[in-house]
Amino acid sequence: MEQFDTPHWSVSAFNCYLQCPMRYNFRYVEHAPVERTGVCLPFGRAYHSVLSERALKGAVFMLKDAQESFAVYFKSETDASEELVYKPEETFDSCLQKGFDMLKVVLDNWQDDYAVKSVAETFSVDVPALHRPIVGEFDMVVTDGKDEAIVDWKTSSAKWPTGKADRELQATVYCYAYRKRHGQTPLFRYDVCTKAKQPTVSSWYTMRSADELQRMEWLVNRIERSVENGVFYPNESVMNCGECPYRERCKLEHRKWR
Repeated sequence: MEQFDTPHWSVSAFNCYLQCPMRYNFRYVEHAPVERTGVCLPFGRAYHSVLSERALKGAVFMLKDAQESFAVYFKSETDASEELVYKPEETFDSCLQKGFDMLKVVLDNWQDDYAVKSVAETFSVDVPALHRPIVGEFDMVVTDGKDEAIVDWKTSSAKWPTGKADRELQATVYCYAYRKRHGQTPLFRYDVCTKAKQPTVSSWYTMRSADELQRMEWLVNRIERSVENGVFYPNESVMNCGECPYRERCKLEHRKWR
């Protein structure tokens, strides 16, 4: 994704605050060094880079090309990652092979060769009362000549449950941004590939009403207000703390209270 140097909001920042305000503080306010970087982060970046190539180059970009590109991107991303850690059963080579297997499934089920409108389209939009713009990037936009859909590529440890796409903040923010830029509210499609032993890919469509877009404006303004007022606290749970890159630092934070 293009880097934005001026102050801004992103879906990642909003979700980080909603997940754990203290984690948001360490990452976006204090810019604290990470204690660990899970390999899923460089893996996901490499995966996205390859699918962007596929969308831009079309069917001439074959599986062999995709796998070669993934090897290059994954090596580059892991080399650049601070304090990189693998799960006990993982290695660089096993993750590389997993990426190859997933790409085969995704390319075998590719459905958009004649529908691509844009790839890696960046945006920056203002929201009423929000002091910073929201920035982001549409992985791909497709059209059938009438309706348009934002496509976002995801990797997941398991298949998504029914209804998950309808609850995702990203889809709401991106539909809002697309409407601001292009004057129409698009569909949103998540293409989710699982990291299972035998990967599968599934597409999940969702859409957002005018009321849901208005509620998003309300929500992000309250997040910004909370940040400006220094409302940071840990949301402790197995899900949040297990892989947190600031886990040890957070354990000591209460000692600064008095």
